[in-house]
Amino acid sequence: MQTWRTNPFEDIVLTHGEGCVVWDKKGRSYLDLLSGCWCSVLGHSHPRLLDVVGKQVSKLIHVGPAFRSEEVEAALHKIEGIVPPSLERTVFLNTGSEAVELAIKMARAATGADAIIASEGGYYGATTYALSLSEAGRNSSWLPSVESMVRIPAPLCRNCPHNMPQPCKEFPCLNELRDLCRSKTFKAAAILYEPALAYPGIIVPPEGYGAHLKELVQELDAFFIAEEVTTGVGRTGRWFGFEHDGIVPDILVLGKALGAGLPVAAVITTQDVEERCRNRLIHVQSHQNDPFSAAVAEVVISVIEEEELVHRAATLGKYLVNRLRELQSKLHSISEIRGRGLMIGIELARELVSKGPEISRRLLDAGFITGYQARNATFRLFPPYVIERKQLDEFLGAFEEILHSETR
Repeated sequence: MQTWRTNPFEDIVLTHGEGCVVWDKKGRSYLDLLSGCWCSVLGHSHPRLLDVVGKQVSKLIHVGPAFRSEEVEAALHKIEGIVPPSLERTVFLNTGSEAVELAIKMARAATGADAIIASEGGYYGATTYALSLSEAGRNSSWLPSVESMVRIPAPLCRNCPHNMPQPCKEFPCLNELRDLCRSKTFKAAAILYEPALAYPGIIVPPEGYGAHLKELVQELDAFFIAEEVTTGVGRTGRWFGFEHDGIVPDILVLGKALGAGLPVAAVITTQDVEERCRNRLIHVQSHQNDPFSAAVAEVVISVIEEEELVHRAATLGKYLVNRLRELQSKLHSISEIRGRGLMIGIELARELVSKGPEISRRLLDAGFITGYQARNATFRLFPPYVIERKQLDEFLGAFEEILHSETR
């Protein structure tokens, strides 16, 4: 029996992990600069998480969606302490994909409209509707067509087709959306907004972009969904990416970091959205509001608060970006550094694009797990918030040596 390779993966069998390091069955160690799939923000085998998981397994794992639990109450209290006051209704789920699906259903049920606005290049999940809205599903014949999908250009300011000076304040890339907003016939349910787009190689919108989008969406009487499966719970150096834009969403979608490696997600919204969905939407699934998931979310938020890991993500992210830019000026083998907090993209210079897969392989052989996207010639880094500066320095030293050897 073999694992069905529905996606590419390495022929490495991992056995255990501690902190930011994992080991394979041959005893080799690897610095995990991806937090698994961007999830294990507390690293591996964090003692507080292990303690809560062990106790909760022996107490109560699952009760079904018809009941609440002490764990859900405690997790709601924790979430209440980190989100804006208007976000006061929460549903705990398992994955970001499920959470995106529910957020879309909520918006469509509450508004009675069908259209969803989203950025080109975005990725919203692996479930059918979320994938149909994503760049990854654009050419998949087996997915249903989404005629009510409105794609807006990703904020790729470096390659601005309008040749606007940077930083841009007018956002001509949104002219088509502005025209739709003025149309009396166009109605939208929501916009899916990622405060930093991970899938296309870490694209960070310019200052004011998110606030401008929200103004346009409000003209449509549509909902603003902050799709923060990747950016939420500290990843960008703030609790939520929308805080960089100085806005508050109508619906907030969380995943990945909320479970620190375990499958935990959430949709958080306002009382108004809940009331507008009443008698229009019923959502029931087996592991909705499980006590186990809630216990995990509660301890993850607690550890991030107590260890001041949001600030740590901001500080270490700036350090890593500055060091990478020093490397960029020294070797001229890096085209661009992009990122927020511990969410960083390293785009290779044109002359090294063909060598990207080999550089990725050499990094893995040297004991560093990174994510390389060939289509964008970009390395994506999502290290755990608990990573040490000396571990980042070890990676930077190996990366510089490999880049130097490839440019000789």
